[in-house]
Amino acid sequence: MFKLEEILAKEAGSLSVEEKAFLKENVSKLNDEQKSKFAEELKEEEKEEGVDVESVKALVSKSMQEALADKVDKISDEIVSKFMSGAEKARQKAIDTGKPAEDKNRNVTREFMKALVNGDKVRCKALTTTSDTEAASPDDAAAGLTIPTELRNEVLRVMENYGLARRDMMYLPFSGPGNSRTIPALGTSVSVFWTDEGGKKKSTQPKFSVVTQTLKKLAAIVPFTEEILEDSAINLTALVGQLFAEAVAKEEDIQFFAGTGSPWTGLLNNGSVNQVTEGAGEADDNLADELLRMQDATPSGAQNGAKYYFHRTWLSRVRKLKDENGQYIYQAPAAGLPGTIWDKPYETSDAFPSTSDVEAGDPFIMYGNLKMAAILGDKQQLRVKLLDQATITDSDDSTVLNLAEQDMVALRVVERVGYVLALPQAVTVLLKSETES
Repeated sequence: MFKLEEILAKEAGSLSVEEKAFLKENVSKLNDEQKSKFAEELKEEEKEEGVDVESVKALVSKSMQEALADKVDKISDEIVSKFMSGAEKARQKAIDTGKPAEDKNRNVTREFMKALVNGDKVRCKALTTTSDTEAASPDDAAAGLTIPTELRNEVLRVMENYGLARRDMMYLPFSGPGNSRTIPALGTSVSVFWTDEGGKKKSTQPKFSVVTQTLKKLAAIVPFTEEILEDSAINLTALVGQLFAEAVAKEEDIQFFAGTGSPWTGLLNNGSVNQVTEGAGEADDNLADELLRMQDATPSGAQNGAKYYFHRTWLSRVRKLKDENGQYIYQAPAAGLPGTIWDKPYETSDAFPSTSDVEAGDPFIMYGNLKMAAILGDKQQLRVKLLDQATITDSDDSTVLNLAEQDMVALRVVERVGYVLALPQAVTVLLKSETES
């Protein structure tokens, strides 16, 4: 049995795996100086490929892991092999996160835009590269033209950095033809049986279900003046990429977290996830207990990498919450470590309901491991169509732009994207009390 004071007396970097695990379990007992000293040991490992075999195995009881280790390992290897087939190659081709040469970006994108304005499709196609992971779709009035690789990479780079869903969900890009695919997901774990000495042992194994992920179109219109095309001082790739990517990433977060069914049902409103209901008429002080209950409702296999998710307006309330010993459950970021609630990191997003938007029975806070729970996928072939005679209305339904009258053009950029909930047990949501006192 480890003693915390003995571990704290050791040098950073000299701890065993078991000592590091013990230290993480007792992080709430450390002061800022101790956290700073053992910052590296306290960091949680990132799961780059999204599928955590050990987390799936943790859903199986410890005794059965020992008895059926070989069988579980074999099944885990098979499911990961099917699940991640081709993912590494697709990931390498999906997003070029390195910043390309600025002059090349500006020239290619600007030349493409000019050719688009002039109706020169031959020149547009010459400046466009089609991904070799999927067949090129025909150019038509509805679909438009594929955009240059440089602009596509900039769009995807900003989307990945901006969108919470793209950062935390398991990202697995589509490859090949079609708009849907089937993905294996853990359905049930193994069962255990009592037996007499020398008695017959029943066989058992995990069961895997299949979920279908389907792509849907998401479009954004990016207006700009014709003068921008001629202004060489403006990085058109960065400008269009930023405007489009931020709008799309925001909409992805709204739909994938809080969608109500059209076109997506978000995680908050999915009836398959775990649910914890707030007690009737509870004050903010008792919210601390509900947040802890959310951890209890989430299986141990999903705890490593789990976070809290909520609207930024809830943070001021959470920071005031204390446990039964009078200690704050919120810990501010320190020494390179993220801020925590009940020793778990958190994320804020405007896609979640604010304090003023929550009514009785509404889900408003989420906890879980999104890398295990959900898979996000898209097609890399973004398509663009030029609008030069249209009248467009902003998303606030009040800003109206007449492109012809204001010497403007607009790009309608379309992506195909979708997500699917593969392991509902890895997510728990908190519901507002149905009865208010």
